[in-house]
Amino acid sequence: MKKFRFTKNEEIYLLLALFVLVLLFISSSMTYHQQEMKPTSINHHLSLIEELVGNWNIYYGGKWHNAYLDGGVASMTEFVIRKAAHFSSYFLVGLFGYLGLKRIFKINWLGPLFIWLTVIGLAAFDEFHQFLTGDRTPSVHDIMLDGAGALTGILLCLIGQAVHTLIMKKKSS
Repeated sequence: MKKFRFTKNEEIYLLLALFVLVLLFISSSMTYHQQEMKPTSINHHLSLIEELVGNWNIYYGGKWHNAYLDGGVASMTEFVIRKAAHFSSYFLVGLFGYLGLKRIFKINWLGPLFIWLTVIGLAAFDEFHQFLTGDRTPSVHDIMLDGAGALTGILLCLIGQAVHTLIMKKKSS
């Protein structure tokens, strides 16, 4: 029986996933006030985003969020940046996790499902970790957002694989 070994690229993908998870753990260890963005720095550094999201109305976590209800455009911008960080960080964990582990699954559909459910479990653990951190509140909505990010990353890989397979079949025909 041939011994399984990760390729160099798979090792890099897994290290990248681990790196993002470590950053998430560090971020979860910080209180809300340690992470809080100041309105002046948002105005100065993120004015383009501020202009973009200033008129948005987002229903999230059972309530509406907009500049009027959240205490200004800077607060709305911070809200959008925080939620984008949730989605994008777990997008990367799902993407890198799948790219690093996809070969170990003999059943094709099992790999994406296992990785997605594992990332959701990690997101739930991260929210629990936030619960243990002062001044932070866990949210099941954030877990769902994290899971959506991971699923998007995994689906992007699957679509890329399918397109690659089609191109290779056409070339060989």
